[in-house]
Amino acid sequence: MAKAKQYVDQGISSVQETVHTLQQALNHAEKQDNKNKIQDAIHSLHSAQQQLTGYQD
Repeated sequence: MAKAKQYVDQGISSVQETVHTLQQALNHAEKQDNKNKIQDAIHSLHSAQQQLTGYQD
């Protein structure tokens, strides 16, 4: 059975992949409003990643 830390690490990996994908979207977005929304989402994901990085079992 997996420990919670393994799931957290998996979640961090997923967040990193999502940030990468959103950065690609940001590079292709044309409207400034859409760029702002994508950038806000990226910042939120970075915040979540920082919070989870300190997780210990």
